[in-house]
Amino acid sequence: MEISQIMTDPVTIAKDQRLSFALDLLQKKRVDRLIVTEDGNLRGILTYADIADRLGVSKVIAVSIGRLHVSSAMTETVITVLPTDDVTKVAQLMIDRGMSGCPVVDKDGRLVGVITKAEITTLAKKIENVKVKDLMTKEELLVVSPVERLIKARSEMLAAGYTGLPVTDGKRVLGLLTERMVAEAMAKFSEEVPDKYRANQVRMIRVVDAMMQQPPVADPDEP
Repeated sequence: MEISQIMTDPVTIAKDQRLSFALDLLQKKRVDRLIVTEDGNLRGILTYADIADRLGVSKVIAVSIGRLHVSSAMTETVITVLPTDDVTKVAQLMIDRGMSGCPVVDKDGRLVGVITKAEITTLAKKIENVKVKDLMTKEELLVVSPVERLIKARSEMLAAGYTGLPVTDGKRVLGLLTERMVAEAMAKFSEEVPDKYRANQVRMIRVVDAMMQQPPVADPDEP
């Protein structure tokens, strides 16, 4: 099966747009990534992780998100695939590179779609009886405490290449922290706290201030 059969329409944005607008667009369109284009050509990609990473940089903390542009946070070096590429090979590429999605371009390099783990996972469920345990991470899982500093949890998440982390008290799962939640919490902090106080007060943000409490859970044997 070719990628063209399951790819979706990309949500695009210009690199000179404000980062605050980009965050609003991600939330409004309910997507995890925006494709940055210029005259129809691919220029980069912007994810919640990119926004969280940018807002967490020490020299940027004192700058309001409304004054930052997409170009300051986007990833410019982007791996792309063709519409005619085989789904299985693209899925393996995404696993090998730790990618959650990538743009689809034609032979001239023009953007025609986007493919994410969501489309591939949905397809896998239709093809065979795939269960939660077949897709879940089986290695020792990184977890965070609700009282851990958010900027520290963000660094651990990015370093490990995870898009989300369980929040526990050592025994029970209390919540979930994702790239999106970190980005939204950092953006809210940037908008609400005056410039001169941000550098000191950012250390006061805890995981509990951003996490989802009582997240949905799944049984390993569920399809």
